[in-house]
Amino acid sequence: MTRPTIIPANENMLRRAVTEHIRACEEIIAQSERPTDALPVEALIVLFVVNEARIEGWEDRVDNRVWNRVARLTDHFFLCPYSEPDLQSQYFALNHQELVDFRRGVPILKVVSAIETRTILSRGGRMKQDVEVKIRKALAYEVFRRDVVVGQLQAAQDRLDGKHVEAERGSGLSYLSEHAWLEGVPCKGDARNSGQDPFARKLAVMSSLRAEGESVATEFVPGAGEPKVVVDLIVKQVAASTANMHKREEYDEALAAEASSIKTLMKACAHITELSKDKVELSKATRKADERIAKREEKEKKRAEELANGERKRDRWREPNPIPDPMTKEMHQEFTSRDFSPEELVFVAATAGVDPNLLCIAHVVATPEFRLAQMLRKMSLREQYKAGPLELGVLRELFGLSEPDGCYQEARSLLTSLALQLFPQDWWVSQLKGE
Repeated sequence: MTRPTIIPANENMLRRAVTEHIRACEEIIAQSERPTDALPVEALIVLFVVNEARIEGWEDRVDNRVWNRVARLTDHFFLCPYSEPDLQSQYFALNHQELVDFRRGVPILKVVSAIETRTILSRGGRMKQDVEVKIRKALAYEVFRRDVVVGQLQAAQDRLDGKHVEAERGSGLSYLSEHAWLEGVPCKGDARNSGQDPFARKLAVMSSLRAEGESVATEFVPGAGEPKVVVDLIVKQVAASTANMHKREEYDEALAAEASSIKTLMKACAHITELSKDKVELSKATRKADERIAKREEKEKKRAEELANGERKRDRWREPNPIPDPMTKEMHQEFTSRDFSPEELVFVAATAGVDPNLLCIAHVVATPEFRLAQMLRKMSLREQYKAGPLELGVLRELFGLSEPDGCYQEARSLLTSLALQLFPQDWWVSQLKGE
Protein backbone atom coordinates (compact mmCIF):
# COMPACT_ATOMS: atom_id res chain seq x y z
CA MET A 1 0.00 0.00 0.00
CA THR A 2 1.38 3.41 -1.00
CA ARG A 3 0.73 6.13 1.52
CA PRO A 4 -0.06 9.66 0.35
CA THR A 5 2.69 12.28 0.56
CA ILE A 6 2.97 14.01 3.92
CA ILE A 7 2.98 17.82 3.73
CA PRO A 8 3.93 19.52 7.02
CA ALA A 9 1.25 22.18 7.39
CA ASN A 10 1.86 25.86 7.90
CA GLU A 11 -0.55 28.80 7.81
CA ASN A 12 0.29 29.92 4.27
CA MET A 13 0.10 26.41 2.86
CA LEU A 14 -3.31 25.75 4.42
CA ARG A 15 -4.58 29.13 3.24
CA ARG A 16 -3.57 28.30 -0.33
CA ALA A 17 -5.22 24.86 -0.07
CA VAL A 18 -8.46 26.40 1.23
CA THR A 19 -8.41 28.99 -1.58
CA GLU A 20 -7.96 26.24 -4.17
CA HIS A 21 -10.73 24.18 -2.60
CA ILE A 22 -13.13 27.14 -2.71
CA ARG A 23 -12.21 27.83 -6.35
CA ALA A 24 -12.95 24.21 -7.29
CA CYS A 25 -16.28 24.37 -5.44
CA GLU A 26 -17.25 27.58 -7.24
CA GLU A 27 -16.50 26.00 -10.62
CA ILE A 28 -18.88 23.12 -9.91
CA ILE A 29 -21.55 25.45 -8.55
CA ALA A 30 -21.29 27.69 -11.64
CA GLN A 31 -22.02 24.70 -13.89
CA SER A 32 -25.14 23.68 -11.93
CA GLU A 33 -28.63 24.35 -13.24
CA ARG A 34 -29.67 25.62 -9.83
CA PRO A 35 -27.70 26.66 -6.72
CA THR A 36 -25.96 23.76 -5.05
CA ASP A 37 -23.15 22.80 -2.73
CA ALA A 38 -20.02 21.02 -3.89
CA LEU A 39 -17.31 18.77 -2.49
CA PRO A 40 -14.77 18.15 -5.28
CA VAL A 41 -12.70 15.06 -4.50
CA GLU A 42 -9.72 16.37 -6.48
CA ALA A 43 -9.46 19.39 -4.16
CA LEU A 44 -10.12 17.71 -0.81
CA ILE A 45 -8.15 19.11 2.11
CA VAL A 46 -7.23 16.08 4.22
CA LEU A 47 -5.60 16.74 7.60
CA PHE A 48 -4.14 14.56 10.30
CA VAL A 49 -4.33 16.63 13.49
CA VAL A 50 -1.80 15.42 16.07
CA ASN A 51 -1.01 16.57 19.59
CA GLU A 52 2.44 18.15 19.19
CA ALA A 53 3.46 16.75 22.56
CA ARG A 54 2.77 13.22 21.22
CA ILE A 55 4.04 13.68 17.66
CA GLU A 56 6.72 10.97 17.76
CA GLY A 57 5.58 7.77 16.05
CA TRP A 58 2.17 9.21 15.11
CA GLU A 59 2.03 7.34 11.76
CA ASP A 60 2.08 3.98 13.52
CA ARG A 61 -1.01 4.98 15.49
CA VAL A 62 -3.11 5.24 12.32
CA ASP A 63 -4.92 2.06 11.25
CA ASN A 64 -3.73 0.67 7.91
CA ARG A 65 -7.35 0.63 6.71
CA VAL A 66 -7.49 4.38 7.28
CA TRP A 67 -4.29 4.86 5.27
CA ASN A 68 -5.80 2.78 2.47
CA ARG A 69 -8.99 4.85 2.51
CA VAL A 70 -7.15 8.18 2.46
CA ALA A 71 -4.97 6.96 -0.43
CA ARG A 72 -8.08 6.30 -2.51
CA LEU A 73 -9.13 9.93 -2.27
CA THR A 74 -5.90 11.93 -2.42
CA ASP A 75 -2.19 11.68 -3.16
CA HIS A 76 -1.24 14.02 -0.31
CA PHE A 77 -2.40 15.21 3.08
CA PHE A 78 -1.38 17.83 5.63
CA LEU A 79 0.24 16.95 8.95
CA CYS A 80 -0.95 19.44 11.56
CA PRO A 81 0.83 19.26 14.94
CA TYR A 82 -0.94 21.56 17.39
CA SER A 83 -1.12 22.28 21.06
CA GLU A 84 -4.63 22.30 22.47
CA PRO A 85 -4.85 26.15 22.67
CA ASP A 86 -3.83 26.38 18.99
CA LEU A 87 -6.93 24.43 17.93
CA GLN A 88 -9.22 27.35 18.71
CA SER A 89 -8.29 29.36 15.60
CA GLN A 90 -8.08 26.67 12.93
CA TYR A 91 -10.21 25.83 9.87
CA PHE A 92 -11.77 22.92 11.74
CA ALA A 93 -13.11 22.06 15.17
CA LEU A 94 -12.89 18.87 17.21
CA ASN A 95 -15.94 17.37 18.88
CA HIS A 96 -15.78 16.09 22.46
CA GLN A 97 -14.64 12.56 21.62
CA GLU A 98 -12.05 13.81 19.10
CA LEU A 99 -10.66 16.19 21.73
CA VAL A 100 -10.36 13.32 24.22
CA ASP A 101 -8.52 11.25 21.58
CA PHE A 102 -6.31 14.23 20.68
CA ARG A 103 -5.19 14.53 24.30
CA ARG A 104 -4.30 10.83 24.28
CA GLY A 105 -2.13 11.33 21.19
CA VAL A 106 -4.50 9.68 18.70
CA PRO A 107 -4.11 11.26 15.22
CA ILE A 108 -7.45 12.84 14.21
CA LEU A 109 -8.44 12.60 10.56
CA LYS A 110 -10.27 15.76 9.41
CA VAL A 111 -11.52 16.76 5.97
CA VAL A 112 -12.10 20.48 5.43
CA SER A 113 -15.18 21.36 3.37
CA ALA A 114 -16.45 24.74 2.24
CA ILE A 115 -19.82 26.13 3.37
CA GLU A 116 -21.76 27.97 0.70
CA THR A 117 -23.91 30.59 2.43
CA ARG A 118 -27.48 30.73 1.18
CA THR A 119 -29.31 33.39 -0.80
CA ILE A 120 -31.47 35.60 1.40
CA LEU A 121 -34.64 36.50 -0.47
CA SER A 122 -36.11 39.96 -0.05
CA ARG A 123 -39.41 38.61 1.19
CA GLY A 124 -37.70 36.89 4.11
CA GLY A 125 -37.60 33.39 2.69
CA ARG A 126 -34.75 31.38 1.22
CA MET A 127 -33.91 29.63 -2.00
CA LYS A 128 -34.13 25.83 -1.87
CA GLN A 129 -30.92 24.22 -3.05
CA ASP A 130 -30.35 21.30 -5.41
CA VAL A 131 -29.62 18.73 -2.69
CA GLU A 132 -32.67 19.75 -0.65
CA VAL A 133 -35.00 19.51 -3.65
CA LYS A 134 -33.68 16.10 -4.72
CA ILE A 135 -33.97 14.57 -1.26
CA ARG A 136 -37.52 15.89 -0.87
CA LYS A 137 -38.50 14.46 -4.25
CA ALA A 138 -36.94 11.08 -3.40
CA LEU A 139 -38.80 11.00 -0.08
CA ALA A 140 -42.10 11.79 -1.78
CA TYR A 141 -41.63 9.06 -4.39
CA GLU A 142 -40.60 6.50 -1.79
CA VAL A 143 -43.71 7.26 0.33
CA PHE A 144 -45.82 6.76 -2.80
CA ARG A 145 -44.03 3.49 -3.64
CA ARG A 146 -43.86 2.12 -0.10
CA ASP A 147 -47.54 2.89 0.47
CA VAL A 148 -48.34 0.50 -2.37
CA VAL A 149 -45.85 -2.09 -1.09
CA VAL A 150 -47.08 -1.91 2.51
CA GLY A 151 -50.71 -2.14 1.40
CA GLN A 152 -49.96 -5.25 -0.63
CA LEU A 153 -47.94 -6.85 2.19
CA GLN A 154 -50.67 -6.22 4.74
CA ALA A 155 -53.34 -7.64 2.44
CA ALA A 156 -51.24 -10.75 1.76
CA GLN A 157 -50.60 -11.15 5.49
CA ASP A 158 -54.31 -10.95 6.26
CA ARG A 159 -54.99 -13.61 3.65
CA LEU A 160 -52.90 -16.01 5.74
CA ASP A 161 -55.74 -15.81 8.30
CA GLY A 162 -58.38 -16.46 5.67
CA LYS A 163 -59.38 -12.81 5.30
CA HIS A 164 -60.13 -11.74 1.75
CA VAL A 165 -59.01 -8.13 1.54
CA GLU A 166 -57.56 -6.05 -1.26
CA ALA A 167 -55.11 -3.19 -0.83
CA GLU A 168 -56.53 0.22 -1.59
CA ARG A 169 -54.93 3.53 -2.41
CA GLY A 170 -53.35 4.93 0.75
CA SER A 171 -53.93 1.76 2.78
CA GLY A 172 -50.26 1.60 3.77
CA LEU A 173 -50.02 5.17 5.05
CA SER A 174 -51.29 4.38 8.56
CA TYR A 175 -48.50 1.85 9.05
CA LEU A 176 -45.89 4.28 7.71
CA SER A 177 -47.24 7.08 9.91
CA GLU A 178 -46.88 4.87 12.96
CA HIS A 179 -43.55 3.19 12.21
CA ALA A 180 -41.60 5.54 9.91
CA TRP A 181 -42.35 8.95 11.37
CA LEU A 182 -39.69 11.55 12.19
CA GLU A 183 -40.31 15.20 13.05
CA GLY A 184 -38.85 18.05 11.05
CA VAL A 185 -39.99 17.32 7.50
CA PRO A 186 -41.50 20.47 5.94
CA CYS A 187 -45.21 20.06 5.28
CA LYS A 188 -48.00 21.84 3.47
CA GLY A 189 -51.73 22.45 3.83
CA ASP A 190 -53.62 20.62 6.60
CA ALA A 191 -50.40 18.93 7.70
CA ARG A 192 -49.18 22.28 9.06
CA ASN A 193 -52.04 22.39 11.57
CA SER A 194 -50.21 21.67 14.81
CA GLY A 195 -53.45 21.76 16.80
CA GLN A 196 -54.89 18.56 15.37
CA ASP A 197 -54.50 15.05 16.77
CA PRO A 198 -50.80 14.00 16.50
CA PHE A 199 -51.51 10.84 14.52
CA ALA A 200 -53.91 12.69 12.23
CA ARG A 201 -51.17 15.22 11.50
CA LYS A 202 -48.68 12.44 10.73
CA LEU A 203 -51.21 10.84 8.40
CA ALA A 204 -51.82 14.21 6.71
CA VAL A 205 -48.09 14.66 6.12
CA MET A 206 -47.76 11.14 4.69
CA SER A 207 -50.79 11.69 2.45
CA SER A 208 -49.31 14.96 1.19
CA LEU A 209 -45.98 13.27 0.47
CA ARG A 210 -47.75 10.43 -1.32
CA ALA A 211 -49.52 12.92 -3.59
CA GLU A 212 -46.20 14.61 -4.35
CA GLY A 213 -44.62 11.24 -5.05
CA GLU A 214 -47.40 10.20 -7.41
CA SER A 215 -46.86 13.37 -9.44
CA VAL A 216 -43.17 12.54 -9.99
CA ALA A 217 -43.46 8.74 -10.17
CA THR A 218 -42.79 8.54 -13.90
CA GLU A 219 -39.46 10.34 -13.39
CA PHE A 220 -38.27 7.43 -11.23
CA VAL A 221 -39.48 4.59 -13.47
CA PRO A 222 -38.20 4.83 -17.05
CA GLY A 223 -40.81 3.97 -19.66
CA ALA A 224 -43.81 4.38 -17.35
CA GLY A 225 -46.19 6.78 -19.03
CA GLU A 226 -48.43 7.32 -16.01
CA PRO A 227 -48.47 6.60 -12.26
CA LYS A 228 -50.89 3.68 -12.70
CA VAL A 229 -48.23 1.82 -14.70
CA VAL A 230 -45.80 2.35 -11.81
CA VAL A 231 -48.37 1.00 -9.34
CA ASP A 232 -48.96 -2.09 -11.49
CA LEU A 233 -45.22 -2.77 -11.67
CA ILE A 234 -44.89 -2.46 -7.89
CA VAL A 235 -47.82 -4.82 -7.30
CA LYS A 236 -46.21 -7.43 -9.57
CA GLN A 237 -42.87 -7.08 -7.78
CA VAL A 238 -44.50 -7.56 -4.37
CA ALA A 239 -46.43 -10.59 -5.60
CA ALA A 240 -43.20 -12.18 -6.83
CA SER A 241 -41.30 -11.41 -3.62
CA THR A 242 -44.05 -12.84 -1.37
CA ALA A 243 -44.76 -15.98 -3.38
CA ASN A 244 -42.81 -18.13 -0.91
CA MET A 245 -43.71 -16.25 2.28
CA HIS A 246 -45.99 -18.35 4.52
CA LYS A 247 -45.41 -16.93 8.01
CA ARG A 248 -46.62 -13.72 9.60
CA GLU A 249 -43.12 -13.08 10.93
CA GLU A 250 -41.79 -12.91 7.37
CA TYR A 251 -44.31 -10.21 6.53
CA ASP A 252 -43.54 -8.34 9.74
CA GLU A 253 -39.86 -8.22 8.79
CA ALA A 254 -40.69 -7.01 5.28
CA LEU A 255 -42.99 -4.29 6.64
CA ALA A 256 -40.34 -3.11 9.08
CA ALA A 257 -37.81 -2.82 6.25
CA GLU A 258 -40.21 -0.63 4.25
CA ALA A 259 -40.74 1.67 7.23
CA SER A 260 -37.00 1.88 7.91
CA SER A 261 -36.33 3.14 4.40
CA ILE A 262 -38.89 5.92 4.74
CA LYS A 263 -37.50 6.88 8.16
CA THR A 264 -34.01 7.28 6.69
CA LEU A 265 -35.26 9.63 3.97
CA MET A 266 -37.42 11.58 6.43
CA LYS A 267 -34.33 11.99 8.59
CA ALA A 268 -32.33 13.20 5.59
CA CYS A 269 -35.07 15.59 4.48
CA ALA A 270 -35.44 17.12 7.94
CA HIS A 271 -31.67 17.42 8.37
CA ILE A 272 -30.94 19.06 5.00
CA THR A 273 -33.80 21.52 5.53
CA GLU A 274 -32.44 22.52 8.94
CA LEU A 275 -28.94 22.69 7.49
CA SER A 276 -30.11 25.06 4.74
CA LYS A 277 -31.83 27.29 7.29
CA ASP A 278 -28.63 27.38 9.35
CA LYS A 279 -26.71 28.47 6.26
CA VAL A 280 -29.16 31.33 5.75
CA GLU A 281 -28.55 32.38 9.35
CA LEU A 282 -24.80 32.15 8.71
CA SER A 283 -25.25 34.28 5.60
CA LYS A 284 -27.13 36.94 7.60
CA ALA A 285 -24.47 36.92 10.32
CA THR A 286 -21.70 37.16 7.72
CA ARG A 287 -23.40 40.11 6.04
CA LYS A 288 -23.76 41.93 9.37
CA ALA A 289 -20.10 41.24 10.22
CA ASP A 290 -19.01 42.57 6.82
CA GLU A 291 -21.10 45.72 7.34
CA ARG A 292 -19.51 46.29 10.75
CA ILE A 293 -16.03 45.81 9.30
CA ALA A 294 -16.79 48.30 6.50
CA LYS A 295 -18.09 50.89 9.00
CA ARG A 296 -14.98 50.50 11.16
CA GLU A 297 -12.70 50.90 8.16
CA GLU A 298 -14.57 54.01 7.04
CA LYS A 299 -14.47 55.47 10.54
CA GLU A 300 -10.73 54.82 10.88
CA LYS A 301 -10.08 56.30 7.43
CA LYS A 302 -12.00 59.46 8.37
CA ARG A 303 -10.16 59.70 11.69
CA ALA A 304 -6.77 59.38 9.99
CA GLU A 305 -7.68 62.11 7.48
CA GLU A 306 -8.83 64.46 10.25
CA LEU A 307 -5.61 63.89 12.19
CA ALA A 308 -3.53 64.53 9.06
CA ASN A 309 -5.43 67.76 8.27
CA GLY A 310 -5.24 69.04 11.82
CA GLU A 311 -9.02 68.88 12.16
CA ARG A 312 -8.70 66.55 15.11
CA LYS A 313 -6.26 66.63 17.98
CA ARG A 314 -4.40 63.43 18.64
CA ASP A 315 -6.75 61.54 20.93
CA ARG A 316 -6.67 58.46 23.00
CA TRP A 317 -7.38 55.47 20.82
CA ARG A 318 -8.65 52.24 22.22
CA GLU A 319 -8.53 49.20 20.00
CA PRO A 320 -12.16 48.12 19.40
CA ASN A 321 -13.30 44.69 20.46
CA PRO A 322 -12.83 42.07 17.70
CA ILE A 323 -15.90 41.29 15.63
CA PRO A 324 -17.07 37.74 16.49
CA ASP A 325 -16.70 34.98 13.91
CA PRO A 326 -20.11 34.59 12.20
CA MET A 327 -19.65 30.82 12.40
CA THR A 328 -20.65 29.97 15.97
CA LYS A 329 -19.71 26.71 17.73
CA GLU A 330 -23.37 25.65 17.53
CA MET A 331 -23.39 26.17 13.74
CA HIS A 332 -20.14 24.24 13.35
CA GLN A 333 -21.59 21.39 15.38
CA GLU A 334 -24.66 21.32 13.12
CA PHE A 335 -22.59 21.41 9.92
CA THR A 336 -20.29 18.59 11.07
CA SER A 337 -22.73 16.41 13.02
CA ARG A 338 -22.51 12.62 12.78
CA ASP A 339 -26.21 11.90 12.60
CA PHE A 340 -26.02 9.39 9.76
CA SER A 341 -24.47 5.96 9.39
CA PRO A 342 -22.55 5.09 6.19
CA GLU A 343 -25.31 2.70 5.06
CA GLU A 344 -27.93 5.41 5.55
CA LEU A 345 -25.87 7.77 3.40
CA VAL A 346 -25.47 5.08 0.72
CA PHE A 347 -29.26 4.65 0.68
CA VAL A 348 -29.80 8.41 0.33
CA ALA A 349 -27.29 8.54 -2.54
CA ALA A 350 -28.98 5.61 -4.28
CA THR A 351 -32.51 7.04 -3.99
CA ALA A 352 -31.92 10.80 -4.32
CA GLY A 353 -28.81 10.80 -6.49
CA VAL A 354 -27.03 13.37 -4.31
CA ASP A 355 -23.51 13.39 -2.91
CA PRO A 356 -24.20 12.40 0.71
CA ASN A 357 -21.07 14.26 1.84
CA LEU A 358 -23.17 17.40 1.41
CA LEU A 359 -25.62 15.99 3.93
CA CYS A 360 -23.07 14.68 6.45
CA ILE A 361 -19.28 15.07 6.21
CA ALA A 362 -18.51 12.52 8.93
CA HIS A 363 -17.92 9.56 6.57
CA VAL A 364 -16.11 11.24 3.69
CA VAL A 365 -13.62 8.34 3.41
CA ALA A 366 -16.59 6.25 2.24
CA THR A 367 -16.80 8.46 -0.87
CA PRO A 368 -16.02 5.50 -3.20
CA GLU A 369 -19.16 3.75 -1.91
CA PHE A 370 -21.17 6.98 -2.22
CA ARG A 371 -20.01 7.47 -5.81
CA LEU A 372 -21.01 3.91 -6.71
CA ALA A 373 -24.47 4.41 -5.15
CA GLN A 374 -24.97 7.52 -7.27
CA MET A 375 -23.84 5.64 -10.38
CA LEU A 376 -26.24 2.76 -9.70
CA ARG A 377 -29.10 5.25 -9.45
CA LYS A 378 -28.20 6.71 -12.84
CA MET A 379 -28.11 3.21 -14.28
CA SER A 380 -31.57 2.45 -12.84
CA LEU A 381 -32.93 5.60 -14.50
CA ARG A 382 -31.13 4.79 -17.78
CA GLU A 383 -29.19 8.01 -17.57
CA GLN A 384 -25.69 8.49 -18.94
CA TYR A 385 -22.93 7.69 -16.49
CA LYS A 386 -19.19 7.25 -16.46
CA ALA A 387 -17.65 4.77 -14.07
CA GLY A 388 -14.53 6.27 -12.54
CA PRO A 389 -11.71 4.51 -10.66
CA LEU A 390 -13.46 4.94 -7.30
CA GLU A 391 -16.66 3.23 -8.47
CA LEU A 392 -14.81 0.48 -10.37
CA GLY A 393 -12.59 -0.23 -7.38
CA VAL A 394 -15.60 -0.87 -5.13
CA LEU A 395 -17.35 -2.99 -7.79
CA ARG A 396 -14.29 -5.22 -8.17
CA GLU A 397 -14.23 -5.80 -4.44
CA LEU A 398 -17.99 -6.46 -4.24
CA PHE A 399 -17.78 -9.18 -6.89
CA GLY A 400 -14.59 -10.85 -5.68
CA LEU A 401 -12.18 -9.53 -8.31
CA SER A 402 -9.95 -7.80 -5.76
CA GLU A 403 -9.36 -7.97 -2.03
CA PRO A 404 -11.73 -5.78 0.04
CA ASP A 405 -10.36 -3.55 2.79
CA GLY A 406 -12.88 -4.75 5.39
CA CYS A 407 -14.53 -1.35 5.89
CA TYR A 408 -18.22 -0.42 5.67
CA GLN A 409 -19.54 -3.98 5.42
CA GLU A 410 -23.21 -3.06 5.91
CA ALA A 411 -23.00 -0.27 3.33
CA ARG A 412 -21.35 -2.64 0.89
CA SER A 413 -24.02 -5.29 1.45
CA LEU A 414 -26.61 -2.68 0.48
CA LEU A 415 -24.58 -1.74 -2.62
CA THR A 416 -24.34 -5.39 -3.66
CA SER A 417 -28.10 -5.77 -3.32
CA LEU A 418 -28.71 -2.60 -5.38
CA ALA A 419 -26.31 -3.75 -8.09
CA LEU A 420 -27.92 -7.20 -8.33
CA GLN A 421 -31.35 -5.60 -8.66
CA LEU A 422 -30.09 -4.07 -11.92
CA PHE A 423 -28.11 -6.97 -13.41
CA PRO A 424 -27.10 -10.51 -12.35
CA GLN A 425 -23.65 -11.17 -10.92
CA ASP A 426 -22.40 -12.80 -14.14
CA TRP A 427 -23.12 -9.60 -16.05
CA TRP A 428 -21.19 -7.46 -13.59
CA VAL A 429 -18.22 -9.84 -13.54
CA SER A 430 -18.07 -9.98 -17.35
CA GLN A 431 -18.21 -6.19 -17.58
CA LEU A 432 -15.49 -5.71 -14.99
CA LYS A 433 -13.18 -8.28 -16.58
CA GLY A 434 -13.70 -6.83 -20.02
CA GLU A 435 -13.06 -3.17 -19.14
